[in-house]
Amino acid sequence: SGLQIRLRRFDSDLSLYKYMEKFKTNCLVLGGGVAGIAVAAKLASSFEDCILVEQNKELGLETSSRNSEVIHAGIYYKKDSLKSKLCIEGKRLLYTYLKERNIEFNNCGKFILASSKEEIEILHQIKENAYECGIEDLEFGNDSITEYTFLNYYDYLFSPSTGVFDSNSFIRSLEKDFLSIGGIILKGNKFLRVSRQKDSFSVLVHDQNNNIEFEIQTKLLINCLGLGAVALSNSLIEENKHKLKLLKGEYYSYSGKERLSHLIYPIPKKYSLGTHATIDLGYGIKFGPSAYEIDKEDYTISSEQKPLFLESIRSYWPDIDANKLYPSYSGIRPLLEDEEDFVIEATNLDNNILIDVLGYSSPGLTSSLSTAEYIRDMLDKF
Repeated sequence: SGLQIRLRRFDSDLSLYKYMEKFKTNCLVLGGGVAGIAVAAKLASSFEDCILVEQNKELGLETSSRNSEVIHAGIYYKKDSLKSKLCIEGKRLLYTYLKERNIEFNNCGKFILASSKEEIEILHQIKENAYECGIEDLEFGNDSITEYTFLNYYDYLFSPSTGVFDSNSFIRSLEKDFLSIGGIILKGNKFLRVSRQKDSFSVLVHDQNNNIEFEIQTKLLINCLGLGAVALSNSLIEENKHKLKLLKGEYYSYSGKERLSHLIYPIPKKYSLGTHATIDLGYGIKFGPSAYEIDKEDYTISSEQKPLFLESIRSYWPDIDANKLYPSYSGIRPLLEDEEDFVIEATNLDNNILIDVLGYSSPGLTSSLSTAEYIRDMLDKF
């Protein structure tokens, strides 16, 4: 329609459509984290109109930017799980994309350390699980670790395909991809509520830039709201099918004299891969994330948690100088109660299609491109 044409032309200047109260689109993505923009960029070529709504002024400012920026190998996840499939394929797609777009990355590899004799068996279990998932490059005995005389370990496993990358540039590149094929991004726009109608979903949006509200109608709604995804899904399906669990992780930067050329990981914990040492693209060292449950969204770094944070590091780096650890940032993982895997579901509601992306935490960044392809393939069934 003429309304949609004007949206395409002026999507960066929201003030130009103040008078608009209601319009339709073929595909609406809620949430501009890495999952949302990757899915939108993939689907935009299949739909005449595709709109992404993001409440922040820029994309990827929440869960997607509050992590380790690690390209995961996919070695820990259960065979045939979504995390395993999407991480392994996502890693391949991501390295290819980064090379093609000249986005900085470092395929540095990582060491997983057994800090006690009891943990050595876990290393062998990790390697066996990776092999069952199709990853055959893990190895014991890589001599590069001998340069890190400050580390404590009984044995170690090396993953050569693990790396780090510039996730911000990656998200900006996906944004350009989406816009270049006619996608529309409404930044600073917060979705307020969604109601089910017989012929469409009706989404009420608050344009925070101009303090106005308007309505978007769509028959295809992609729910990539991260911390808010479970609440939206349950409200539309009209049952408490899933329960959100918030797991907070804190990061500290390190200014000591030691240097790393690889990532250093302990044995995984119940809810995380452990408080690991990573390097940024300038080879600066940071530690994290920790993992503890919270009951509300809060990004402050808790001084009460630092002793536990330090204790977990000292299991493999015993002489680290605590005075050179500085609070950096924190993130919140939108996990699901009683569910370890990603949950990506398609639901037909009166011939309107809802795609939910739930429990999307690590390895979500690595899996983003394969997640987009997975959702595109799901839609082929409709």
